[in-house]
Amino acid sequence: MLTELSPGRWKARVLVRDASGERRDVVRVSPVKLDSRGRNIPDRNGSRAVDAVLAVAGSIRVDAGGQLSDSTSVRQLWALYRNYLVEQGRASATVERYDLMAEMFNTAFGGRRLLEVTTSSVEAFLKDVGKAKGPGTMRTGRNVLSGMFRYAVRKDALSVNPVRESQLAQNVEPKGRTGGSRDITVDELRFILAAVRTSKLACPRKLSRAERIRETPVKSYTPPTVAEFCESADLADWVTLLAGTGLRRSQALGLLWSDVDLAGRTLRTTGKVVRVKGEGLVRVVGDDDPKNRKGAIALPDFVVEMLKRRRKDLAARKLASPPKKADEGKPADLDLVFPSAVWTLRDPQNVGHEWQRVRDALGIPDDVTAHSFRGAVATILDDAGLSARVTADVLGHVDPAMTQRRYMARGRVHHAAADALNRAVSNPG
Repeated sequence: MLTELSPGRWKARVLVRDASGERRDVVRVSPVKLDSRGRNIPDRNGSRAVDAVLAVAGSIRVDAGGQLSDSTSVRQLWALYRNYLVEQGRASATVERYDLMAEMFNTAFGGRRLLEVTTSSVEAFLKDVGKAKGPGTMRTGRNVLSGMFRYAVRKDALSVNPVRESQLAQNVEPKGRTGGSRDITVDELRFILAAVRTSKLACPRKLSRAERIRETPVKSYTPPTVAEFCESADLADWVTLLAGTGLRRSQALGLLWSDVDLAGRTLRTTGKVVRVKGEGLVRVVGDDDPKNRKGAIALPDFVVEMLKRRRKDLAARKLASPPKKADEGKPADLDLVFPSAVWTLRDPQNVGHEWQRVRDALGIPDDVTAHSFRGAVATILDDAGLSARVTADVLGHVDPAMTQRRYMARGRVHHAAADALNRAVSNPG
């Protein structure tokens, strides 16, 4: 309740329930504010009195833990939610990606109290993000904010999540390649597997942005062929493994020889390679990592033959150039299936960039990424008549419905369906 005591001076009153459940009557009058000459500035609409009483009420109305209330700022909520994510063991790369989004919404409305955040204000922010960064970043922003405010609801700071009912703008123009990786057809897969070992096409390096915009010509050189580059970058076997298993690139680079059973023609996914801020490349093993679910995968013959050959080649390479002995107190080098030239972990980002170089040289569209091989595996298994559950087990998915929805190619021409209809109509007996 707001009452004007005299011109330019107001009284604000609010009832607030404290942590014990008792209702408390909080009253504040307009605090004095002076101009540069020491003269009193009137509180014309009572806003200073309201701010003063809400500040006191916010310090009283807290949850049982004493950390969150509806007067907590968005910036403070993010700090608490970030700590919660770390405690829950979320991947460091995920937290870092969320940090970038937090910089955006903290700049836009980080000082607002939670009770001041409305669904319309969230939608306006997300629309601005979509225009500036594209629809992918806009969806990420909604996910982060929704998780934050869902956390606040669970802590009894709010009764409603204002992000839950927000809708994303539909007319946002994509920024760059934002459509995700597309499916690879069987013919494209065969072409890629042959090209990485035999193609004589030139495979020039990708120019940096500075080299692309500067006026002076880049020093000429004779680029290797695709096959030569794939051999020097140790890329062909990696592509073969992706095509035969549908592993993620981080899983393939984290594969150990102890994970591979050549006699049983299987491999197990036990770890993946990620870059951790402040530590560098790390092979992480988690029991409940949705991007690295543990399980055995049966290997096709062409992958088994590749791994047998690769094991012999690596053994010969170790004799010629053995790994350095680990310093005392440091872990020994891992027995990796795809080690670097100095027997250490390889960066998935760097290997992805090497694939981009090969892809450009072969004239393959830029939406064919390392992840496209997972979609190719799913589609091939679907065409073979295997169930979505089988395909989900191969790709390491918990929910077969997600495998069908996201990984199995749709919108294709199915001649088998036409043949089935023809048989049914033409042969009624």
